[in-house]
Amino acid sequence: AAHEGVRGIKHRPVAKLADVPLASTTYYFKDIEELIQDAFMLFAEKANRELEAFYSGLNGLIDRALVRGSLHSLQGRERLAAELATYIARYFVQQIRDNTSSVLTEQAFLAEAMREPGLEPLAQEYRKAWLDGVESIMKRLGTHHPRRDAALLISVVSGMGYDGLLFRERFSSSFVEETLQRVIGMLMGVAPTGGDVTAPETGNLNGTLY
Repeated sequence: AAHEGVRGIKHRPVAKLADVPLASTTYYFKDIEELIQDAFMLFAEKANRELEAFYSGLNGLIDRALVRGSLHSLQGRERLAAELATYIARYFVQQIRDNTSSVLTEQAFLAEAMREPGLEPLAQEYRKAWLDGVESIMKRLGTHHPRRDAALLISVVSGMGYDGLLFRERFSSSFVEETLQRVIGMLMGVAPTGGDVTAPETGNLNGTLY
């Protein structure tokens, strides 16, 4: 899916990649749609396991902040917002740079779900699991509208993800971190303390994105 797109998936290349006889894929899957759905389910299960570790890291930062009593002071909340932004940015940029195939596969499945009704319920469940996880983080941070705040943060990260894929070599982790610090700080009710993150024009291919 990462290389050909979901619509490029065929029994023969899948069998070759899996190093199994072609008859195996046609025997176990009644059609290519069923194969794609099962592939999406397998991908989602793996991605959700990885997200659990990601959420565990975020919760660890919140746990330490609670021990410090950071959520009860403006300075403490600013510090936690910065720590969360740093953690998320490092994870996010690492995924873009070192796990590109998985990120492209996710985008391919989600894009196909917009066209293919059979994939839509799987895509909705996949996104809901992500939203539920971020919502639980927002609740611990005491934001006013955890569900909507989670959706906003996910939208920001997803949008930067497209830039990360398009401008991989020039994608700045500092921009991601500063942007996330501003957004998380806003959701936590503290003034953004990050630097000026206004992006220059991206039309100059000789320049540096962000």
